[in-house]
Amino acid sequence: MENNRAIKMYDYHVWANQQVFHHLRQLPEGIYNGTIKSVFPSIKEVLVHLYATDITWLKTMNESSFDDTVREVERGKSEAAGASIDQLESLYGALSKEFYSFLDEKQDLESVFITEHPKYGSCEFIIADLIHHVVNHGTYHRGNVTAMLRQQGEKGVPTDYVYFLLK
Repeated sequence: MENNRAIKMYDYHVWANQQVFHHLRQLPEGIYNGTIKSVFPSIKEVLVHLYATDITWLKTMNESSFDDTVREVERGKSEAAGASIDQLESLYGALSKEFYSFLDEKQDLESVFITEHPKYGSCEFIIADLIHHVVNHGTYHRGNVTAMLRQQGEKGVPTDYVYFLLK
């Protein structure tokens, strides 16, 4: 796999998600599943959303049809919704392997592809841009998790990019 910024950013995304899962397993029971009044009703719901969105973008970059992508996202959400924290982390791990396989097969992450969307029509994307979007989206929602932890009297875990660079 060629060494480039998009792959390094995806490496960060995987690392940051792992940090969150590790941290959540150290906390009292009920923090992960506990219902709170926030952006999402629970931390688990944030992580299920993030997982489903990562599926969306991987299927999009694989140039799956919109209908196939929706079916796969719904299947993934259903599986993740019933998962324990350890099972959800395993689902994330399996999905990251799919991402790495996809990235390894691509010769040029700066290549352009076109996909059809029922609302937005024909959409032109660069693969590296979508990888950056996946990472940005993950960073945003890991911030939600930290805020939700603080609402419950717990500390978050540092997942800023610089901590990844320092590891």
